[in-house]
Amino acid sequence: MKLESPEQRKIDSVCLRFIIICWNSIIAPWKVLFAFVPPYQVAHGWIAFICSLTFISGIAYGVTKITDQISCVTGVNPYVIAFTALAAGTSWPDLVASKIAAERQVTADSAIANITCSNSVNIYVGIGFPWLIDTLYNYFVYREPLYIDNAAGLSFSLLVFFATSFGCIVVLVMRRILIGAELGGPRLWAWVTSAYFMVLWVVFVVLSSLKVSGVI
Repeated sequence: MKLESPEQRKIDSVCLRFIIICWNSIIAPWKVLFAFVPPYQVAHGWIAFICSLTFISGIAYGVTKITDQISCVTGVNPYVIAFTALAAGTSWPDLVASKIAAERQVTADSAIANITCSNSVNIYVGIGFPWLIDTLYNYFVYREPLYIDNAAGLSFSLLVFFATSFGCIVVLVMRRILIGAELGGPRLWAWVTSAYFMVLWVVFVVLSSLKVSGVI
């Protein structure tokens, strides 16, 4: 058995400190921003809840504008940017919430329900509510109904999404039957499941990007 040398420990300590400094430098602006959120003890947490939603909405708006600029500067199709950078950026809070729920809860119900419910909110509220406002605005201002053309490749992307979602659900059901758990289990199967889900995401992004780019 070989013990770690003091020099190696010192190098590891320096690298760890450098990583911590870089990470704290990245999250420092966000800590300052969300420090303005009042404590949850005030008004039973409603003010903190509303302020948090306002800040998150502002960040999502900023991310959307940044991705638009990236698409304009690089010449990449806006839909490709939406499939990758925009979707990943706006889904990061869901990922963190599901991770925390999976670690703290005995079952996987909270983690999986967070993903499915957050997507339903995005579809029914995130799309439906702005469309309702735009429709009412067009009706009262222009006295005509609102017409929105389908995005290029939208039907194809939905078909790919449904196919990959079906593959995801099948794996979850099989894990329940064979392993007895949707999440976790033996380390090998946990890594295999994680890699499989990542492959499904890559397949969806690649096929949808190729479709809107006119390659397929």
